[in-house]
Amino acid sequence: MKRIISIFTILFIFTTINISFSQTKITGEFYGAKLGTVIDALSKLENKNVIWDKDALSFKDNKVYISIRKPVPINKVFNTILDEYNLIYLKKNNLINIKVASEKILTIPSDIVTYLGKDVFSSVSTFIKSKLTPAGFLKVYPESYSLYIKDTKENAERLEKLFNSYIQPLKEQAEVVKKQEEEKRKKLAEEKKLLNQLVKKEIKVAPDKFKEIEDKLIETLSTFGRYEYNPKTKKLIIVEIRENLPKISKILAKLEKVKVLTKCFYVRSLEPTELLLNIKENYLSKYGTFTFKSKEMQEISGATIQRQQNIQQIGVSGGGSNIPRGTSLDLGKNIITSLPKICITDIPDVINKIKNDYTGILLDRPYQIVIEARIVQIESNYIQNLGIQWGGQYANSAGNTLYTIGSGISGSNFIFDFPAEDVALGNGAAIGFSLVGLKGRLDLNLSALEQIGRTQILSRPKVITIDGEPAEISQGVEIPYQSASANFGTNVQFKQALLKLNVIPRTLPDGNIVMNITLTQDIPDYGRAILGQPPIQTKSITSRVVAKDGSTIVIGGILEKTNQTSTVGVPGIHRVPLLGWLFKKRSINNENKELLIFISPKIVYE
Repeated sequence: MKRIISIFTILFIFTTINISFSQTKITGEFYGAKLGTVIDALSKLENKNVIWDKDALSFKDNKVYISIRKPVPINKVFNTILDEYNLIYLKKNNLINIKVASEKILTIPSDIVTYLGKDVFSSVSTFIKSKLTPAGFLKVYPESYSLYIKDTKENAERLEKLFNSYIQPLKEQAEVVKKQEEEKRKKLAEEKKLLNQLVKKEIKVAPDKFKEIEDKLIETLSTFGRYEYNPKTKKLIIVEIRENLPKISKILAKLEKVKVLTKCFYVRSLEPTELLLNIKENYLSKYGTFTFKSKEMQEISGATIQRQQNIQQIGVSGGGSNIPRGTSLDLGKNIITSLPKICITDIPDVINKIKNDYTGILLDRPYQIVIEARIVQIESNYIQNLGIQWGGQYANSAGNTLYTIGSGISGSNFIFDFPAEDVALGNGAAIGFSLVGLKGRLDLNLSALEQIGRTQILSRPKVITIDGEPAEISQGVEIPYQSASANFGTNVQFKQALLKLNVIPRTLPDGNIVMNITLTQDIPDYGRAILGQPPIQTKSITSRVVAKDGSTIVIGGILEKTNQTSTVGVPGIHRVPLLGWLFKKRSINNENKELLIFISPKIVYE
C-alpha cells in the first residue's frame, strides 16, 4: 500500500477524481515516468489486469510526459499513451493485452475499379473492416481506392495477405474484361474505318439483266456491302468498300460483255490532287473505278490537312463516289516503293488513253536514280618561327674567370635563351657565333623555321536506288582502342570511322529530283594521336534539296581559318623596336580548312 501511495505521490499526482457510470475521469501529470509504471497505475484505477506481449516488452522503459488539466476518461488516456509508442491493446473481460501495432495501406489497382466497377472497392472495404480486431482502425480513401488500417502486428499482416488473395482473382477478371473491351474497341474502329471507306456506284440495268448477275453480285459483296435495285427506274445502286469495287465493276461489265482490266501505275507527283480529279471527271467510263495510295498523304498533318480532305472528295468512279483515306488495292506483283500508286479499273481503251496522256507522270515501274556525292576538303598551313640565344664570359689577365654571364639552367653561356621551336636537323636552320678575346667571349645563336603545307582530299561515294526508296553506302575503317577492365586486364574496343551517304530521292514530272540527304565523313587524325590512338574528325550534313536531272549542286560547305601569333621574351625590353629582337622569339601559325560537298543526281532511263 505504501508503494502505491509513493508512486502516486512522485509520478502521478491527481487533483480530481470523478467516477460516473463505471467510467473514471482523471486529471494529473506524468513527468518522466516509465511507460510500464504509467500503464500499471492506470490499470489499477480501472481494476484491470495487464499482460505485455513479448514484442511490446521493449517499450516498457520509455519515458512518458503528459499533462491532463481537464478530466478525461482513463480509457482515452490509455489509448493516447499507447498510440504515441505505436502500441495497441485488446480488452477481454478483466484482462488487457498490450501488443505492438502495425499500419498498412492497401490499394486496389485502378484497372479493377475501371473494368469491374466501384462496387468492388466497397465490397473489399466491407470485407477488411469485418476482419479487424476490436482495437483495429480503418480509414477509406475512395478517390485513390486505398484503405488505411491500424491493428495488431499479427492481424495487420493477416489482413494484408487476405487482401492480396482477395484481389488476385479480381485482377485476372479485370484483365479478361480489359482484353475483351480492347478487342471490341479495335473491332469497332476497324468497322468504322471500313464504313468510312464505303463508296456508292449507280448504273442502269434492265430487270432481266439484273437477275443474271444478282446471285454473283451477292457472292461478291463484302460484309459491309449492300445493293438496291428499282425495277421501275432500272437503277442499281451499290454501296461497297473501295477495295472490292474492281470486282463489282467486272461483274457489271459482263452485262454488256465489256472487258474490264485493272492496271496500276506509279505516280511521279508530290501533289496528285489535280491529276486524280482530272482522271475521275474526264477519263473514267461508267465501269471505271480507281484506288490511290500515298505514304505521304497518310502521314500528312497540320496546314495541309484540308488538301487531303479535298482529295477524299474527288471520287473514284464515273458515277461520282468518294476516295476513302489511306487504302490501296494491291493487284499483281508490284515493286515495293514509297512512290504514290494509282490502280485503275476500266475498259482497255480508257486505261491506254490515260497511260498515253500521262506518259511522264504515270509509270509502269519506278525509275532508278544514281546519286553521286563529291566531298572536296582542302587544307593549307603556314608556320614561321624565329629565335635567338646569346650570352658570354669575362676573365682577368691571369686567365681566371671573374664573371660568367649564362642561363644557369643548361650550363651554357646563354643568358637570353629564346630558340625557335621545332628547329632540328633537316627542319629549319640554326647558325652560331663565338667571339673570343683576351679577357672574355661572346656566344650568339640564331634559329629560324618556315613551313608551308597544302593537302587536298577528294571523296566520291556513288549509289543507285529505286525512285522513292532510301539508299545508303559507306566505307571506312575500324580503329582499335584499348581500355582497362575491372579485373586489371586490357580490353580492345573498335570505333568506326566511315564515309557514309544516305539519300532518299523522288523524281518529279518537270525533271527535278527531290532528295533527303544525310552525309557524314569521319577521318582519323593520326597527327594528334594519344598513346597511338587517334581522335576522329567528324563532318556531317543533313539536307533536303531539289536538283535538275544530271545537274550538280553544292549542298554545303565549311570554311575554317586560324591565325595565331605568339611572342615570348623579356618583359618590356622585347617591345623596343629593332633592339627588342635580341630579347624575344616569335611564332606565326596560319591554318585554312575548306570543305565543299557536291551532289549530282541522274535518272536512269531504260
